[in-house]
Amino acid sequence: MGRGRGKQRKEAEAAREEEERRCLLEASPLRKEAVEAMRLDREGRHDEAIARADELAAKHPESAVVLHLAAGLHQNASTRSARDGSDGQASVMHLVYARDLYAQAKRLAPNCVQIATGFAMAKVASAKDYEPDREIMRALAISSPTDPAENNVAFDLDRTLSTTMDRLAKAREAALFHSHHIMSHMSAKIIPAVVVDMLDISKREGAATAKKQAKKALVERFGYSARAHLTHAKISLDFARGLDPNIDKKPFLNSILDALNNLVEEFSNSLEIAMFRAKLWFVMGKYCSVEVECDRAIRMEEPTDPREEDVPPGSIPGEKPEDRKSYIRTELKRLLQKLVLVCRDYWCSLASEKQDSFRLVGLKYLHLHFVTFYQDDHEAAKTISDALNFVKKNKSWRFWICPYCVGKKIPDIDSLLQHMRSKHPEGGFWTNLRQVFDPESISDTYQGDHFSDNATICQDSEENYVLHFKRMDDIFKYLFLRAADNIEEKPFSQIREEKCRNGVFILEKIKLKLNNVPTDISSSEFNEACAEIRDLWRYFLEISLMDYRVAISPLAMCFISDQLLTCMTEDKEAASNSIDVAAINAVFPFVDVCPDIDAIFPNVDDAPDGNDADTSTSETL
Repeated sequence: MGRGRGKQRKEAEAAREEEERRCLLEASPLRKEAVEAMRLDREGRHDEAIARADELAAKHPESAVVLHLAAGLHQNASTRSARDGSDGQASVMHLVYARDLYAQAKRLAPNCVQIATGFAMAKVASAKDYEPDREIMRALAISSPTDPAENNVAFDLDRTLSTTMDRLAKAREAALFHSHHIMSHMSAKIIPAVVVDMLDISKREGAATAKKQAKKALVERFGYSARAHLTHAKISLDFARGLDPNIDKKPFLNSILDALNNLVEEFSNSLEIAMFRAKLWFVMGKYCSVEVECDRAIRMEEPTDPREEDVPPGSIPGEKPEDRKSYIRTELKRLLQKLVLVCRDYWCSLASEKQDSFRLVGLKYLHLHFVTFYQDDHEAAKTISDALNFVKKNKSWRFWICPYCVGKKIPDIDSLLQHMRSKHPEGGFWTNLRQVFDPESISDTYQGDHFSDNATICQDSEENYVLHFKRMDDIFKYLFLRAADNIEEKPFSQIREEKCRNGVFILEKIKLKLNNVPTDISSSEFNEACAEIRDLWRYFLEISLMDYRVAISPLAMCFISDQLLTCMTEDKEAASNSIDVAAINAVFPFVDVCPDIDAIFPNVDDAPDGNDADTSTSETL
């Protein structure tokens, strides 16, 4: 009860304060005259209202409420003239008066959100840049705003019962609404025009001159715009391009990269900034960073439309935002493919002994890699751990699954048959199946998923399992296709789920055919039905087979890629090499088109060959 009375008392005090404020405002003779001018405007007598407000503003230049009134009336008049097209010159003049009056009102009431918002909107209507963005951002940032009613006589006419907090909330809401329009206008009209001017200066007078001007005209003026920063970065890159070949370009490129790196958090959804950074890192030989940044950009869930950021404006093709985003992603994938080819060239340059070290991947270290860079429960780390535990217990990398039992691993076909007869005997399925053929006659010779003859798994001297690749070009081709998303990668758990669904589907199909088998066992129809059921059963056994090596092999190839990228990035000799213009031109503004894949890898088949996946000490994938 005490809390309730306290709340009521506070509400009563607030209401009393509001009433006292209203009475105080209405008691002012000047405010009453301003209210009458506003009333004239509400009645449609716009010219009379403006004349009266101008007269009051001339007599009382130190009254924020009068200046605000006159500014708003001129602003509305400008909008009306522009809308009906009756007098373009009058619209412009009203806008000039509105800006001047708002400027005076702002001086007197700097903490009035409504005056700041009106001032920003009066600026945005002009073809020139009168910095409406800065004014609207100032309006949104006012920390201790005054009550809007103090400087706006519209509240006197509306006779609302709102509180100061209500009025401030509505004023801020209106400022936020108008800010979207203003910032969109700056992004679509003002900034692109400045960008084009700076690029023209760079062509006419050189990048050195444009670089200085762009810093002030774009970076300092429009710091909130990714396009502004990217333009400065592009001009700075052109400056580095034009340097004497004997001058080391790395300090200049590092400077560009440092500036862009500082923007990542602010522009976390910018594909353009991500692409520029990735390409710079590529040119500078920071290959690990290239891959990380490309992956980050490609996986962005809601990236900014490149049309809002591209340099020059309109340079990224595509009618729709998604088309333009797809264009950037494709460019990033081409960069990743180029990265694979650089890895290949680097590996080919190594001594034979060093080359061979990349062919071997210890599964223990492969597991540690994914645990270290991700976490223990990462899909890859879990798959490798499960595989090592399974092979230790069963001396095999493969197992069969029951489509009805989640998580169960069955080591051979005989055990699978025994499990399904005892756990899933519904409807006399097994009895009917045996009448057609003996399922146990199907030998354990299935390969399961498609394997390559390029790798074997063996044990080292400490009995740790090691994956040994025979041909590196098989790995590079896989990585090349993977970079362009031409290889569908699925987690081991997802593969199992899909196999279970397919297994259930095939068993139901077998059941249906068993119910329709002809009774005459000597007929050709009976033999055909038996052959179909036998083929379906073979297919069921084939898709029910899981092999850990299928999942581990791609992980190992990606691990080899990571190791090569690390070695390349840390190569001191390569780091000491100078960067020439050709290296920059290879990725800026667009990545060079890679040769045809068959020309790059002429001796690598499109699909790996199937081989017997036995369970001996050395196993071929």
